[in-house]
Amino acid sequence: MKRTFAERCRKNSSYSLRAFSRSLGMDSSTVSAILKGKRPLTIKTAQKIVEGLNITNPVEAQALIMSTFVKEENEAVPNYSELAMESAEAISSWQHFAILALLEIKDFKGQERNISERLNIPFGIVSECLVRLEKLGLIENKNGLWQLTGKNMATPSQIPSAALREGHRQYISKALHSLEADPVEARDISGITMAISKMRLPEAKVMIQDFRRRLSTYLEDGKRDAVYRLNIQLFPLSQEKKS
Repeated sequence: MKRTFAERCRKNSSYSLRAFSRSLGMDSSTVSAILKGKRPLTIKTAQKIVEGLNITNPVEAQALIMSTFVKEENEAVPNYSELAMESAEAISSWQHFAILALLEIKDFKGQERNISERLNIPFGIVSECLVRLEKLGLIENKNGLWQLTGKNMATPSQIPSAALREGHRQYISKALHSLEADPVEARDISGITMAISKMRLPEAKVMIQDFRRRLSTYLEDGKRDAVYRLNIQLFPLSQEKKS
């Protein structure tokens, strides 16, 4: 249900919770409570969701119906493969790290609506990201406000490289948007083309990593009032000679 709402928000950034609720034939407050885990599913409600989402896969329909019988205290802890998938999703989507960074801003009220407005992320995607980040133990909800737990994300070793590539692809796309949308005083996009010795690439990567960390430490020292992303691209323009 959360995934469907998020997917519709990705396709249409103006898609609202009210529109999603209408498609299910349900009240928006009820749908909101279910998405936040504050209201348990009844068999009748689950059947309505199955019909509203046009779920034709019997396994998915059965899983949704069976979830109405599961008590919160008896819910199974996600297994390693499920956490690996959650981590992969987090890595491959820029929104997750943006939300984590936003929650570091002093005096920011971590409500879903505020997060959505500040980062210009559709509400449905924000809700999906928050659920995932909570499952990974990175955030928690206290008195209706989302806060960082202080835990760092340790990604399982079997995270596919495709997820990392997708994450980089999204960040590069965001940089292209910034190139057109943001004033020059709010960004720095520059580069240099050079002839190099490839033998020095390993050391160059270490230098880039050290620079990233030192710059991050410098910019984070002080009042935090904005979320920024630093991209550094070092890649070949020339092709390898064929022997």
